[in-house]
Amino acid sequence: MQRCVVARRSCPSSSSAIIEKNKKNNNNNSRHRFRRSSTAVRNNDDNNNNNNNINENGRNQINLKANERANERRKQAVIELSKREEACKGYCTRCGKTHTLERTREAEEVAKALLEKLRKQKSVSDDDESGQFLVEDVYDQQTGGKMIGVLLCETTTTTTTTSERKVLKAFSGQWMGEWVVPGWCPPLARLTHDSLEYIEEREKIENLSEEIKKLEKEASWSSPGSSGTAASAVTELKTKRKNMSRALLERIWDSYSLPSFRKERKMSESDDDDNSNNSNSSSRSSSSSSIDIKNNRRKLVELNIRECYYGDASKLPCGCGDCAAPKLLAECARKGWKPIAIAETWMGPNVKRGAGLREEGVFYGACLERCRPILGHMLCDAAL
Repeated sequence: MQRCVVARRSCPSSSSAIIEKNKKNNNNNSRHRFRRSSTAVRNNDDNNNNNNNINENGRNQINLKANERANERRKQAVIELSKREEACKGYCTRCGKTHTLERTREAEEVAKALLEKLRKQKSVSDDDESGQFLVEDVYDQQTGGKMIGVLLCETTTTTTTTSERKVLKAFSGQWMGEWVVPGWCPPLARLTHDSLEYIEEREKIENLSEEIKKLEKEASWSSPGSSGTAASAVTELKTKRKNMSRALLERIWDSYSLPSFRKERKMSESDDDDNSNNSNSSSRSSSSSSIDIKNNRRKLVELNIRECYYGDASKLPCGCGDCAAPKLLAECARKGWKPIAIAETWMGPNVKRGAGLREEGVFYGACLERCRPILGHMLCDAAL
């Protein structure tokens, strides 16, 4: 009986040992499985990261190649537009023809001489006694650089048939904030930042901006209940300011008047009187300027920039009509002269612009987006 008792006592002990051993084995297997699973997860994460890096690098390579192709296209466009025979060119919607004005070696020499002369001067204007138009400003590394152009013209006097050579010069945009510089062609827009009408409108817009700032400050201090009213007032004022800014921009575009060399019927004195009486008509409609050539009277067709723009006139690019070439042609037409050749070059530090590198002394053609769409109208009948 004792052996049986001993045997019965030993059975539970042996069974417990086996169960404990199985638990340990299961725990070890679980840990091994967890390690293998964790390793697999890490490997998957690493693979995913590698794939993401590969995809990102691939996208970067694609974007880089796309940018390189775009830069190459711009470079080729600059080269194409810089050809002498393509220097000044545009399509005229009125006559349905493409008109061109070449850049000749003579015009290039005149432009080089002007550039060399300006480098030696203190001011870009011979009539600048106040030192307002300094040459050194255009060589500022941050804001400097300016496209300048010359136009060789031919004119005949009212008393003789002999022709004279004349030279006009112009710069693109403003000269360090100034539209009008003595001795240089004026802007085509009547409404500029120094016009009284522009100053008055800008003052109104700036006053609105100050009022908006004040209300926004008050709204940040006010209680939640009253802040909604202030926010509504701010939104209303911002909308008003936006509409005023748009209206001012439209009036600026309305003030651009672009002449061409197109001839119209001879005018009598009564026609002159009629034109003077109608001089206050809308700037959107065609206007005319009268000039004397060989004792004959002719009328120059002047159109608003929207009427002669070859393209979507509702989306005029910023700076359209402000470059050197349009200024030169407009002044030549208004003086009754005939354009012979044109040359445009860069003055100032070498810079990289949207259309490519601008290098001092290198000659360029009229720009594709802002000039070419209006040059067709401005060159119409220039060769006659």
